[in-house]
Amino acid sequence: MITKKLYGNVSIPIIASNRINSPEIAEEVLSENCVDLVSLARPFLADSDFVRKVFENRSNEIVPRIACNQACLDHTFSMKLTSCLVNPRACRETELNYEKVILPKRIAVFGARPAGIPFSIVAAQRGHEV
Repeated sequence: MITKKLYGNVSIPIIASNRINSPEIAEEVLSENCVDLVSLARPFLADSDFVRKVFENRSNEIVPRIACNQACLDHTFSMKLTSCLVNPRACRETELNYEKVILPKRIAVFGARPAGIPFSIVAAQRGHEV
């Protein structure tokens, strides 16, 4: 471990944080041996299945952050409930549930911007062919 010595024998780990948005970036930072740990928070708001997708070797399916900081940081600093523009269910997982559709449809989505990505994901989760 790369630790910083403080007050004699007490050591603390060195942790990298901010803008580490993918497992590849986290691994790169760790492989450079500059830090002991990496810290992620907002990527988990954008995709609550982040860790599961990494363990299942599906990191290419992780919903990317758009780094807008509007619904996560701005809401937090305003004492509002934190959320995420690319994941409407963030911090509302028990309130906002998507039911499977009875009659699935074929849906074409034009644009993969902040509205297109979550819409496509939710439509597929509900059973539509996107």
